[in-house]
Amino acid sequence: MKFVLRYLLCIFLVSYSCNGKIKNDKSNIVVEKGTEILDDDTTKNTLSTTKNNVDSTNFLSKVSPVKIPSDIKKDSILGFWVGFFEKDENRYSNDEDLFVDDGYEWRRENKINISIDKINDSIIIGHSVVAGNNRPFKGYYNSLTKSFIAKEPGDDKYDGKFIFKFNKNKLIGTWQAYGDIKIKYRQYELSKVYFNYDPNINLERAKRYINWNKSISNKETIEYDENDTEEWIRNEFSTASEIIYEVNASNTLLKKEDLENLKKGDLTIIRNTIYARHGYSFKNRPLRVFFDAQSWYIPVHNNIKNNFTELEKKNIKLLLSFEKNADEYYDYFGRG
Repeated sequence: MKFVLRYLLCIFLVSYSCNGKIKNDKSNIVVEKGTEILDDDTTKNTLSTTKNNVDSTNFLSKVSPVKIPSDIKKDSILGFWVGFFEKDENRYSNDEDLFVDDGYEWRRENKINISIDKINDSIIIGHSVVAGNNRPFKGYYNSLTKSFIAKEPGDDKYDGKFIFKFNKNKLIGTWQAYGDIKIKYRQYELSKVYFNYDPNINLERAKRYINWNKSISNKETIEYDENDTEEWIRNEFSTASEIIYEVNASNTLLKKEDLENLKKGDLTIIRNTIYARHGYSFKNRPLRVFFDAQSWYIPVHNNIKNNFTELEKKNIKLLLSFEKNADEYYDYFGRG
């Protein structure tokens, strides 16, 4: 008896419920806002790794804060605290996770940078950088819980309230969104880090790059005997090859012959690795998941267009020119 078995890979996305199919996205190259090349070399870099325009915020003006204890040393608090911004496992099931068969998963975690910029007596001022967003916060010390309560302004969809403690060189806490978003409650345990731009950093083999927005379907028929066959339909996803670990576009001037045989995924990752070295915070989810897995990567800015070296500018332009016409490289995941 002949029968057909249709095997569909199912992915759970933030904005879509899982209904069996993945779009074969034919969109153009994504150049995220804040990574554009500026040709005016006289433009001064006004970005700062430790400052944000938060002094004018008054959204906690009605709060009567408690003085921060003297045993909490200001110098040890100021700076970047980095780690994963994870969903609160007590509130969410695995239904929110993203799976590409059994070979790839994303549990909705994003790397976050909570920057403590200033402490004035009882007031703590800073900003958070995560998932392409750079948001100010202002807070105070709560003597009852011995924790800090820091609030974002509330004029952005993804604003919320942080509650955290400093414990054994860790910043540990929770976050709750003001609005009704997909993951409203998150938790984190962050470590103090220092950011320095290093053009010589290369990619680690930490997590494969998979653009789950681009896929093709392949049909495969297996015949067991004359009247017994199975038909499998599987999705293959746009990926990058091993060449991404060999090419460094921040310290080497690339030539046309270096790129002419590379696939689109390779070119995309090589170009975006330049942005990652500068601490760019990615909005694009497949890119964000890939770079978040790099141990050296720290999200610092959502605007780095003034930060590129002349060599990087030349390489970005060359990479984009090839990326526009390059073929996709597709791969199937879930093999043992």
